Amino acid sequence: MTFREYASGWLDERRSASGQPLRVSTRRGYQHLLEHQVYPTLGDRRLSALTPEIILTWYRSMLPNRPTSRARTYAVLRTILTTAVDDGLLQRNPCRIRGAGRSVPATPTTVATPAQVVELAAHVPERLALAVLLGAWCQLRNGEVLELRRGDITPERVAVTRGVTWANGEPHVGPPKTAAGVRVVSVPPHIASAITDHLARHTAAEPSALLFPAEPGGVRQMNPVTFSYYLKRAVGRTSLPPTFRFHWLRHTGLTLAAQSGATIAELQARAGHSTPSTVMLYQHATEVRDRALADALSRLAAADALSAVHGG
Repeated sequence: MTFREYASGWLDERRSASGQPLRVSTRRGYQHLLEHQVYPTLGDRRLSALTPEIILTWYRSMLPNRPTSRARTYAVLRTILTTAVDDGLLQRNPCRIRGAGRSVPATPTTVATPAQVVELAAHVPERLALAVLLGAWCQLRNGEVLELRRGDITPERVAVTRGVTWANGEPHVGPPKTAAGVRVVSVPPHIASAITDHLARHTAAEPSALLFPAEPGGVRQMNPVTFSYYLKRAVGRTSLPPTFRFHWLRHTGLTLAAQSGATIAELQARAGHSTPSTVMLYQHATEVRDRALADALSRLAAADALSAVHGG
């Protein structure tokens, strides 16, 4: 059996942690990496003939200037070969390059301030302003926001039960990324009026009406490429860095929630994460918070020095 033959069957049979078939977008991503980066070199080799030396030679020539894609490709290959070990087709996984499946993002994540969230919402098209607020203050993912319908939201809460992904130019609606992604998120009171206004001005009366359709009054979800275009254009008119993206609003909201005193369990539930370790990826120290901590340390030091002077 060649690696290509085995990997093709792996894609067909692979299941998520919840036992569901791979999401359309996930399968498409794996297929793209395999076809463009793995198959040209390793596809026609016998599965049992793959060795650490062969894998190392392939890895050294693969996407040297694109570390994130390189790490993702290696991680997919390693996962497929781990399954081959479990299936008894290999005695040991030949992917043994330490750290090859991890990468540091080329663009550091930016945590926006509350004022910058307001600024960004003011510069996107009016019918998308609520999407920005929900991304930041309810910590929703892109696909969750673009699949929201009137029946999912009130000024008090947002019920997340679905998300939309795209493949071959078509939307595919399915459950959130994990079972924990099905959740009800309480709406912060300061954006309640924005929800009421959006429902009145930009959403049809039916419970199934999309909040953010591709066209006003339409029944088709907005393509994420189009959504990103509007967001990027708006970012350029704000004080945010040009690299700012929608997912960083989620980072922003979870970081602010943590600074407000939320526990890991509370953040995990609100974000729809299946494990606490995933939540930790979204916690970022901000300059303002770091300055507040530094000032607090100085106050402690000053108080201790004063106490020493007075002998107390």
